[in-house]
Amino acid sequence: MTTDKIYKAMNSEDFHINIRPNLNKNGTWVGDVNVSILIAEDNPLNDDDYASLLHFTKMVCASVPIMEMSPELRQLAHDYVMEEEDNVIDFKPDDRGKVLDRKDNVVTISFGTKTKGSA
Repeated sequence: MTTDKIYKAMNSEDFHINIRPNLNKNGTWVGDVNVSILIAEDNPLNDDDYASLLHFTKMVCASVPIMEMSPELRQLAHDYVMEEEDNVIDFKPDDRGKVLDRKDNVVTISFGTKTKGSA
């Protein structure tokens, strides 16, 4: 996705955390990532709110290197995610929907099969 498409998909007040895996020449993940924060230029927040949310976003990003230093925190995060995943439907790559339309903040997706609640 190009930078223009990313910014168009954002609401002006959004703070996005981008995680980019570092890949080798074969396109395989080498185990480390680049973590960055994306913020729209026209963010409407006042200076205090902007600074507070930026600080919070940086704290979330800081959890990545902190987990490398703290096995206890890493295990706590792992256990939390595993517990949450027990309540989530198993996702397979084939389940990705096809984007049919994008209008404002509404995205229409077709999964090609009937879903729970379909007639």
